[in-house]
Amino acid sequence: MKLADAWVEDPPLRTVLASFHDEVEEVDEVNEAEDGCGGVDWHPDVLKKPNTSNKQLHELAREVKGMEKRHRRPLTASHYKRIFEKWKSASRRFLKPGHDYFTEFLAKLDCVTVPKGETLQTAFERAKRREPPPKVLIVCNQGVRLLASLCRELQETFGDRPIMLHQMSIAKLFGHGDHRNISNWIKVCKTLGLLRVAEPGRQGKATRYFYVE
Repeated sequence: MKLADAWVEDPPLRTVLASFHDEVEEVDEVNEAEDGCGGVDWHPDVLKKPNTSNKQLHELAREVKGMEKRHRRPLTASHYKRIFEKWKSASRRFLKPGHDYFTEFLAKLDCVTVPKGETLQTAFERAKRREPPPKVLIVCNQGVRLLASLCRELQETFGDRPIMLHQMSIAKLFGHGDHRNISNWIKVCKTLGLLRVAEPGRQGKATRYFYVE
């Protein structure tokens, strides 16, 4: 299959290849697309032991969304099916008979909040390079300003889905041993109208928010 057949639209092959500057990367992209999976590397998420399909399908969905984000275009339903069939064939000995894994995989694609390759750390690094949101400039605390910038970056990554603010993880980013500082900063952002609660937190799950410009 040609690379041009691996995406939703079909630009000429020479146009696609012209967008890649590294000769090695060109070969890799073509090879990855030849299996009809749109460049998605499904191999690392193949099941290697029983009762791991929930986690591995989630990781596979993150891999798909990461590829879509890098190329700034969605894969087709045919790609999803092809990716799944490859995964299913390689994972067959650990799958339960009669279980609808494909439906589960499609549902997980809609639930991905952090695509593969996109981490809290990368969003944090981007936030440090941008000016804080105007609403937070009334606050002199640099930590609050940076948190507001981080929330903006996360929302841009998540699109129309709510962002998750895990206070312990964020505290580590900021070098704080006590996550209560982060809790207070989040409250400041809520007070300033930068954050609104989308889903209240519960045991084992952090509160989710929408960042509001």
